[in-house]
Amino acid sequence: MITKQEVADFINATDTNKIWTPYEIAYLQGKLDPFLATMMIKLVGDVSWLVTVRDNTAREYTNNDDLS
Repeated sequence: MITKQEVADFINATDTNKIWTPYEIAYLQGKLDPFLATMMIKLVGDVSWLVTVRDNTAREYTNNDDLS
């Protein structure tokens, strides 16, 4: 069985600029918030760009606003 760390290492080694278009990256950045990033980290491990989103506490709005 593959581990979360192996998944995270694979994703971290992937150049997202080669697999996603600028539109797709912008869409992802618009939808992904710290709460969702934390949930995804629990699933796939410490993926660097998810950690960056999770630690972005300055964001004024998150999809978690209705859950707090």
